[in-house]
Amino acid sequence: MKAINLTLCSCNKYVEKNQWKPYKGIEKLITDLVRKQVPNSKVIFKSLEIPMQLKEKKQFEVIAKTKKAEHVVDVVLKLAKCNLCEKEGTQYYEAVLQVRSNNYDILDKSIEHLQKRVENLRHRGMFINQVERLDDGYDLYVTNKSIAQNLGRELQDLFGGEYRSSSRLFSKSRQTSKNIYRLALFVRLPGFEKNDIILVDDKVYKVDKLGSKITLLDLLKSNHLIIDFSKLDYAVLKKHVTYVARTHPYLEVINPYDFQSSMVRNHPTNSFELGQEVKVVVHKGIYVVD
Repeated sequence: MKAINLTLCSCNKYVEKNQWKPYKGIEKLITDLVRKQVPNSKVIFKSLEIPMQLKEKKQFEVIAKTKKAEHVVDVVLKLAKCNLCEKEGTQYYEAVLQVRSNNYDILDKSIEHLQKRVENLRHRGMFINQVERLDDGYDLYVTNKSIAQNLGRELQDLFGGEYRSSSRLFSKSRQTSKNIYRLALFVRLPGFEKNDIILVDDKVYKVDKLGSKITLLDLLKSNHLIIDFSKLDYAVLKKHVTYVARTHPYLEVINPYDFQSSMVRNHPTNSFELGQEVKVVVHKGIYVVD
């Protein structure tokens, strides 16, 4: 029987007729190739060894069993990098994803999200080849500009904020003499998250929804404000833990600054019990934010 020689990439692609093609499982791939030589056979794996290092080879045998005979087929697997994965770990990049925020927790969450997303996009040739840490964010040098654009918009949808893109001249091709451009993708994330309490125009709002536009709930009047993040001038209010001091006729809590019982300004829909722990913010009065 003719031996099966397979060149594999870690992104689950293999070479067929000088082209890299995806496969779902190595056993299924080998079984399909064996059955091209021995149709309708039962393919039995005595062992299955996968190469773990580049250019490493693993050789083993499988049995192709039919009603009339058994055939031994040699299988040779070799690990290489496909035309997309060979860009990983190099200085190559197509876009710089610039992520900024004045809130380091939000910044770290956004970068963690990007890293997980990119790890799941290896098969499409998406890699982060360089990371630069700045005072207010990160610059990520990535290998696929179209995917980078989608990820920039995805960050904006998840965390809110501002997103814009521009191209800049990078070099000129030696082969075609054409200009080569690289994308600069800028994402400025808010310093707040959903359910944070912020101060806008001297009014206290709860962040209700994030995205290209920010939806805010006025805690005093219970109406909504929808505004572009780029037009938003805000301050994040600190949440304090305190206790309910009175429930009737009005809700009162202990002021975390002077420890006096104070009536709350807003009208939360929850029911409260005396001594219950609650979260509040303070701005010209107290607002319960549970």
